Amino acid sequence: MGTRNFRFSEVTSAPNAPGVYSWYYRIELTDKDIAKCIEDVELETSFEVRDDLVRSFLETHLFQYYKETPYFIALSGQLKPKYEGFIDHRSEVSSSLIRRLSATPHNLYELKRTLKLAIPLFASPIYIGVAMRLRERLLQHVRLIDQLQHLRASAAGDIYPLPKGETEDENRDHKFAYEVSMVRGFRPSSLIVNTLELPIDDSIRYDLENVLNRINYPLCGRN
Repeated sequence: MGTRNFRFSEVTSAPNAPGVYSWYYRIELTDKDIAKCIEDVELETSFEVRDDLVRSFLETHLFQYYKETPYFIALSGQLKPKYEGFIDHRSEVSSSLIRRLSATPHNLYELKRTLKLAIPLFASPIYIGVAMRLRERLLQHVRLIDQLQHLRASAAGDIYPLPKGETEDENRDHKFAYEVSMVRGFRPSSLIVNTLELPIDDSIRYDLENVLNRINYPLCGRN
């Protein structure tokens, strides 16, 4: 009853038993992108410009996928004005990290190798779910993500609304597919799902899912 990993295209092989599953996104830095970054950095003599090039590379090819979606906040006080609105997540990259990579940009190849080997073993999940029939639930994820990927490709920048399901499970699945395809732009080929078969009673399924989400804080689909 151990864990098993499946690529996005392999979920038809997942067990159709009760259990827990978690999705991960495997970052894939390409040799072409790394080589271009190294070339641009080595052509520069300004430390500040070199740092900016590395920072932009990391943001574009790595960190942008893990930004939190904006939060809606409201502030008020007794006999005071009320303030409300959306705030964006701003990630701060260590300046020492940037400076080391700009000084030795070929280390980006080592970063690529490590990321490829470390995910999903040393990565936070992007989604956690509990299902009575794992394969059916995972195939539902795949179907919805595929649908939205096609819509995104044909939308040409148009905003596509979040679909609604008829049940709580369907709404969660729609929201996850929407975040994957429309919000974060994840490539399905880089998605991996980890499954663990467990004898789960349907009466506690949502409670287990809630607790696992609150402990692990996945990017998508929190309860």
